[in-house]
Amino acid sequence: MFRSLRSQLIAIVVGTVAFVLAVSQGLNTHLSEDALEQDARARALLVLREVGLRWGRADRATLQSDLDAIVQGDRDIVGIELLRFDGDLVQAETEASEIGAKAAAPLSPDEVAALRHGQTTTAVVPAAAGDNHLIIAVPLQQYGQIRGAARVELRSQAMHRLKSRLRTIDTAMLLASTLVISLALSLFLQRRVGKPVAALVAAMRQAEAGALAARVTVQGSGEFGFLTYSFNRMLGRIQELTAHLEERVRSATRGLEDKNRELREANERLWRAQLEISRSERLATLGQMAGTLAHELGTPLNSVLGYVQLLAGQELNQEHAEKLGIIESQVRRMVDTIRSVLDRTRDAPLARSPVAFASLIADTLTLLESRFAARGVTVRVDVPTTLPLVHGDAIGLRQVFVNLLTNALDALEGVGQIDIVARALPRTEQRGLQVALSVHDSGRGMTADELRHAFEPFYTTKAPGRGTGLGLMIVEQIVHAHGGQLKAESSPGHGTTIRIYLPAEES
Repeated sequence: MFRSLRSQLIAIVVGTVAFVLAVSQGLNTHLSEDALEQDARARALLVLREVGLRWGRADRATLQSDLDAIVQGDRDIVGIELLRFDGDLVQAETEASEIGAKAAAPLSPDEVAALRHGQTTTAVVPAAAGDNHLIIAVPLQQYGQIRGAARVELRSQAMHRLKSRLRTIDTAMLLASTLVISLALSLFLQRRVGKPVAALVAAMRQAEAGALAARVTVQGSGEFGFLTYSFNRMLGRIQELTAHLEERVRSATRGLEDKNRELREANERLWRAQLEISRSERLATLGQMAGTLAHELGTPLNSVLGYVQLLAGQELNQEHAEKLGIIESQVRRMVDTIRSVLDRTRDAPLARSPVAFASLIADTLTLLESRFAARGVTVRVDVPTTLPLVHGDAIGLRQVFVNLLTNALDALEGVGQIDIVARALPRTEQRGLQVALSVHDSGRGMTADELRHAFEPFYTTKAPGRGTGLGLMIVEQIVHAHGGQLKAESSPGHGTTIRIYLPAEES
């Protein structure tokens, strides 16, 4: 933590100093460059003033010699050019076209106009090797009127070198100042701040670990001395309070343990009572519904069964008699199923007998064959005929298979596939011989929340009008009544698998 603080302090101080130095040195460099440029301009104007004084007094040869001497005596002067204005002509006529070095480009009309009005013109033109030349022109008067102009062309290479040297020196000074300040500040912070903070942090860690007897010793006074004294006093006070609190906590803990034990026992009794109440309410609801359904469906089914028996007593051909026999058996099966559900709501004992899974599943598939065909659903069955028998209620187990296959069919959106697999599980130390049956559909599947509520009464994921939410609850009740187990696995997009495990008869 201190390292981060030290880095921040160094960054703030060094950044501020570096910024001030950079601004100061940048301003100094800028002023120095302006001074160099002003000096170059002043030198050029002095040369041009001297040329102007000689222009009206010396002949051409003498003037030519004087100008050559000026150019040769100053290495920064590239050349001097004298121009004469004749009448209203825009273009200037050169009086001495080449003096010292080749003259610059002709004057532009704007420059000629400015010179005619007595103004000084300045231009910067590129030259070889990246060197820019400065050209300054002043008007020349003769007999009180402007008759011409003088131009001087100066090299700026030396000035550029001097500017570059100034910038290099300023940059080096800035970097050196930043480095020296950083080192000095780092050493100061490490000695005056780092060591006291490290001692405080070490004592804090010891106190955090439980060593409240830890104390800090810091030489000197000031803020850190006061902080150390306050920290040591705080630890001493905390140590006293901790010892007192530990005694009170030990005393209170003994009472809480007794209360917690009583609370756990009460919660256990309450949980069992809630389960019993929930089961009673569920069975009561189901019993009421089953009684209503038995009453509403029993009368028409008995009527249908009576008419079927009357028709069977007449002389019919063999085909019609067989069809009536099928209708009568299915109606009786419906009546038995309703009676079985009603008996289960009344906790009636199961009518157990040896049941073969293969034949029972085949009968169930026959009942639902038309529905599978109408939906274009493929049913794959892998149920060996050699499975051990299950001692149970055939009507109840048929209802289990009907509900599982109906739910699987409703879970499919359009065409799909249902897999029915049964296997015998060998005997282990924890359990006896079992028969395991799984029904898997390739439907949309269920989320974890839907799967958690799947076996609750009246909970359904089907569309309105397509389910009551009692199918899986009835399946669970029947399986548990047979001493079996029920498991469900599902995930969105991967279908649903229901597995039942029933105890098998020992051979």
